[in-house]
Amino acid sequence: GGRANRGLVDVMWRSARRTKTLLAQHARSMAASVEVEKVVDHHRNLMHLGKRYPLVAPDAYVAPNATVVGDVDLDDRVTVGYGAVLRGDLNNITIGAVSNIGDRTVVHTARTSPTGLSAVTSIGKYVTVGPGCAIRSATIEDNVIIGEKCVLGEGSLVESHAVLRPGSVVPPGRRIPSGQVWSGVPARYVRPVTNEEAEEIVRAAEAMFLLSREHEFEFLPYGTLYQELEKLREATGEQTK
Repeated sequence: GGRANRGLVDVMWRSARRTKTLLAQHARSMAASVEVEKVVDHHRNLMHLGKRYPLVAPDAYVAPNATVVGDVDLDDRVTVGYGAVLRGDLNNITIGAVSNIGDRTVVHTARTSPTGLSAVTSIGKYVTVGPGCAIRSATIEDNVIIGEKCVLGEGSLVESHAVLRPGSVVPPGRRIPSGQVWSGVPARYVRPVTNEEAEEIVRAAEAMFLLSREHEFEFLPYGTLYQELEKLREATGEQTK
C-alpha cells in the first residue's frame, strides 16, 4: 500500500509539473502575441474617402507615419514630413513640385468659405512649410517660406516670394503681398524680402527634397517585423521557424 501511494504521489507530482510548464509556455506565448500586436503598424498613410482619393507623383515622398486622406494632389518631388496630416475630405488640396510640408503640420479644407473665396487649399512650387503649422482653405503661391507653427486661416493668400516668420497667424481673407516679410499675431508687414532671402527660398526647398531621398532610402518597404519576431522568440526560448 505504501509503494502504491508513493507511486500515485509521484505521478501526480510529475503531472502537476507538466501542467505548470504548459501554463508557463502558454503565458509566454500570450505575452509574445501582445508584443507582436504592439510591433505591427496598422497605420495607412494614403487613404481613399468615398470617391475622393490621393494622387501622388512617383517621386513624391510621404513619411511612413504621415496621413494623406481624400482629394489630395502631390506633384513631383513633394515631401510630406513625419506626423503631417493632409485631409482632403471636404475639398481639394494641391501641392506643387518641390514643395515640402513640415512634421506635424495639418493641411485641410472647408466645404465652403465664409469669405466667398475658394475653399480649396492650393500650395505652389518651391514652398517650404515649417513643422507644426495649420493651413485651412488657404492659397500659397510659388517660392514661399512659411515658418514653423504658423496658422493660415480660410481664404488667406500668401503671394510669391514672400516669407512668413515662425509663429505668425494670418487671419481669414488676409493677403500677404509678393516679396514681403510678415510676422506676428496677427501677421503684419515687416520689410521687403532681400535678394539673398529670395534665392534661399528655392535652395531650401531643393535641400529638403534631397534630404527626403535619404529618408526614403532608409525606409524598408518590406518592414523589419521579422527581426522583432526573432527577438521575441529568443526571449521566450522558442526556436526560430
